[in-house]
Amino acid sequence: MTPVERFLADEIEAGSFPGAVALVGTRDGVLAETAAGAACVEPGRADATADTLFDLASLTKPLCSGALAARAGSSLPLDAAPGRYVPGWKRTRYDGITVGSLLTHTSGLPAWLPFYARGEGAEAYRRTLAEIEPEAKPGERVIYSDVNFLLLGELLETVFGGPLDAAFTALVAQPAGSRARFGPVDPASAAATEKGDRFERAMTEARGLSYPRFRDGVVRGEVHDGNAYRRGGIAAHAGLFGTARDVWTLARPWLEPERATLGRDRTPDLSEARGLAWQGRRAAGSAIPRMSDRAFGHTGFTGTSLWIDPEAGLVAVLLTNRIHPVVREIPFNDVRRRFHEAVYDAFA
Repeated sequence: MTPVERFLADEIEAGSFPGAVALVGTRDGVLAETAAGAACVEPGRADATADTLFDLASLTKPLCSGALAARAGSSLPLDAAPGRYVPGWKRTRYDGITVGSLLTHTSGLPAWLPFYARGEGAEAYRRTLAEIEPEAKPGERVIYSDVNFLLLGELLETVFGGPLDAAFTALVAQPAGSRARFGPVDPASAAATEKGDRFERAMTEARGLSYPRFRDGVVRGEVHDGNAYRRGGIAAHAGLFGTARDVWTLARPWLEPERATLGRDRTPDLSEARGLAWQGRRAAGSAIPRMSDRAFGHTGFTGTSLWIDPEAGLVAVLLTNRIHPVVREIPFNDVRRRFHEAVYDAFA
């Protein structure tokens, strides 16, 4: 058994997740790809395979939105204010918020709100975005925030003149040769996530809000994230589905020197390293010391992880269904670190 195969076997036995696919690659090819366990255990079992589509969750942020922001170039400069593109964001309480601060999570906007409690769909979300109150001054601290990327998605759709999924397919996925796409996807081809919306239901109720249309059954083939799902399944912070190979294919261009610079630490005076849509190694819970200082990556709530190390020339992809059939509060970054130790044992 290889270190990565042993890792998967041990974690499945320990109950960290029902199933997973792990892939390690370089710019030129795949070094190892291993599937293990179950893509679904409820209501019936289905094995995880290399072809299983996973809900990539927040990997959507760098792989779709970060990539599109890079493609936008001078049409979406980092120092531009959102009000340049979204009239509702010209109000004075948003002074100092820029495209760059959205990408680095330093805008001061809150981490999460159940947008759907105020109305569903893209148009309702636009109205809600214009009413959001910041929690901190821009640049004051890192607040990892889905709200940043919901707003960024509005800017991207304005710049590219159409829906986010169309821009992603034409400008990112197809040129890279990746089949990653926004859902819904065929449930039989996908890894299952949570049974119902219990986690978000609890978070919504904790804020004193109510919402009458939470899902009840096992979510499979639809995006788990409630804000993405109720925007129509297409959002800048979540919504992508793909295989481990699809993720590697999208990640390969980020090993190129020009692209890799976008992942560098742009928040050196703050508590953690943040690049443009990426997290740097400093203070990242899923990173390990053996990664180079230039390494950057991202994680997703559903149990996904992607790290890119330009110095080592490695791409490490871990896709799991760790929230199926329920969300369990376990230290999942410990699991991710064990995966990265196995990767560096075998390939670094």
